Amino acid sequence: MDKTIKARKPDLVYNDSKEFIIALNNCIDWIEKDKSIYQIIPREIILAQAIIESDYGKSRFSEVANNLFGVRTYDLSKPHVKPLGQPDSKFGLKKYKDKCDSVGDYINILNKGNAFEEFRELRYKMILLEDIDVYALVELLDRYASNPNYVKLLKKTIKSLKNERVSNTN
Repeated sequence: MDKTIKARKPDLVYNDSKEFIIALNNCIDWIEKDKSIYQIIPREIILAQAIIESDYGKSRFSEVANNLFGVRTYDLSKPHVKPLGQPDSKFGLKKYKDKCDSVGDYINILNKGNAFEEFRELRYKMILLEDIDVYALVELLDRYASNPNYVKLLKKTIKSLKNERVSNTN
């Protein structure tokens, strides 16, 4: 009998913003265990985008489709949820089996999507120099959303997360 203990993907369960961040961090840890250093997305970026895109996991798409990052699909034969009041929309938001799957897909999008090639190149250089600047990386995520202020919003959210972490340790 095989008595190997297999790690289990964590459930992303939360009741408030602090629990959301803890649960999201557990999921990221789970995903990163199988990634090389060159595939890791800085944690602050993942957290900030999940917070913005899902309102700490409270958005309709998070609740109905387990989609924490507003990931769209134009292949409507795949599981999806349409935007409210737009039944004829040419796209839907991807529906995931669970929220941790949406985190994995988001990480794959940043690691493989054509729109984020410059992001990957800069991250690679930063890794080699052992000097990760999340604010410089965020500058290259302007194509992630249609909001022209998206980069500014990401930076503000990252700063807020860092300030919260500092205040919690005092």
